Amino acid sequence: MSGLTGMKAICEYMNRSEVTVLGLIRDCDMPACRINGGIWEADTDLIDTWRKEQITQGMGEKKQPEKKTKKKRRTKA
Repeated sequence: MSGLTGMKAICEYMNRSEVTVLGLIRDCDMPACRINGGIWEADTDLIDTWRKEQITQGMGEKKQPEKKTKKKRRTKA
């Protein structure tokens, strides 16, 4: 078990940009979290297992992000 502390370390391990890693965390359940709302942490073993699962499932079954619905604006009468 090897821990990664900080988004920079996670990005370097994944060889991906911060925007990409945040998207993977949010949309594809990549195993990483912010401890007490502060520093990002992750575990390399969990990331490796998650990556293998993603490859096994195939790209065609990738989890799609939820679409946000737009609120209707009120018109002045």
